[in-house]
Amino acid sequence: MGDWIPLLLPLAFSVGALLIAFDYRNLGLRAYDLVARRAPGDGLDPRFTPDALRLIAGFLGAVFLVVVGVQSVDLF
Repeated sequence: MGDWIPLLLPLAFSVGALLIAFDYRNLGLRAYDLVARRAPGDGLDPRFTPDALRLIAGFLGAVFLVVVGVQSVDLF
């Protein structure tokens, strides 16, 4: 019954990453601003744009979504 509980964290991560990737309600820009504020030193490299962040978040979100799908199929 409780075997699906370990799937919640990767599922939440993948949904959050995909929301950043699709820039839902400017969530991608908010995440980029948060990363820029917390970056040590002189800030972010100029090559690391919000589009790069959205691409990375989309890739990780898709990968984690596939992992959750494979693990859920393995449960049944």
